[in-house]
Amino acid sequence: MSDGEPVALVLAGGGARGAYEAGALSVLLPELEQRGQLPRIVLGTSVGALNASFLAANVHLPTDELISQALAIWESVGWREVVRPLISGSSLLRLGEYAGEVLGVPGIQIESLLDPEPLRATLRERIDFEQLQQNVQAGRLAAAGVIATSASSSHSVVFHDGLRSPTPDRRRRIDYVSTSLDETHVLASAAIPAIFPAVHVDRPRAARGWYFDGGTRLNTPIKPALELGAARVVVIALNSLSPGPRPRAARRPDALTAVDQILLGLLDDQLTADLQTLATINGLTRLTRIVPEKKRRVPYVVIAPARRDAIGSCALKVLREHFAAARGAIRSPDIALLSRLLAADADEQHADLLSFLLFAPEFTRALIELGKRDARRWIAQEHELEGLWQLAPI
Repeated sequence: MSDGEPVALVLAGGGARGAYEAGALSVLLPELEQRGQLPRIVLGTSVGALNASFLAANVHLPTDELISQALAIWESVGWREVVRPLISGSSLLRLGEYAGEVLGVPGIQIESLLDPEPLRATLRERIDFEQLQQNVQAGRLAAAGVIATSASSSHSVVFHDGLRSPTPDRRRRIDYVSTSLDETHVLASAAIPAIFPAVHVDRPRAARGWYFDGGTRLNTPIKPALELGAARVVVIALNSLSPGPRPRAARRPDALTAVDQILLGLLDDQLTADLQTLATINGLTRLTRIVPEKKRRVPYVVIAPARRDAIGSCALKVLREHFAAARGAIRSPDIALLSRLLAADADEQHADLLSFLLFAPEFTRALIELGKRDARRWIAQEHELEGLWQLAPI
């Protein structure tokens, strides 16, 4: 719990890449604790919602114990704790539904390509939502929230436990809903469109409806953190902020490479724009008195991969070392099959696309170490406030 200005922790979405957040936080949280600046507000989107909910449910524990549990959970999660096997009765039924919908068979409708039903059981087992509510009520945390996208309005909806709901942001199309969080809200936040089915949220009654992954519109919820009263913001991003190009392609990019470019461009642009706005306001507030009162300086920390191909390179190395040929099919037939369908072992960009679904212990460990290195790199750099906090653009 922070002793001074409210600190918000913002966790981005990115599927299996979420292990990176656990690695970064294992280094960053002890540093913040020493400064009396542990987060009071925790927000996340998609896999960031899973990590945020876990942190909120365990904030009553000593920091080292919380970190140890978070790392242990990530290292134990495999494909079948998240998604049903690709070769199974339900998966074959989905394939038949897909064919039926393409052929126009009446009454046939495919909801998604994959079935994430195991994830619901995993959330119930690993996250104590009752304890999360107790932590908020006891004041150990001011608020915890997850972001989902409404299928009816296309607005980003911030489901939050704790604090009063801010006024809806009509320009950015962000709504706020106060509620007791449970696994349904987290599943809604992580319902990747087309890959996972939409999730129906039943409560609160006013927000009842179908929801998709919050990352489609608000992958890194910095603005909601500020609206909930954060004076400082810590962001763990799952994509690099580096403007540098990726290595030049040796051949003409294929359709899968194009999908990867679109997906990463969507996620990167949101975060880059928000941080640029934040740094601009910080600069104006410092240089002039004309800025409105509500525009305040907001010191920030951003932990992100140093290179644009960092996570793709990790994924490619893991695929080639552990999931190639027959041994890959024995180790995990689901990942091996998906890797072949996406040609994921071809190069970093193909592997990058699979990285969102690469729920494998070897990849998890690599991402945890990458997150740790990037957090140490930020801490070692010089910054404008107290050696840790940034005001100007990175």
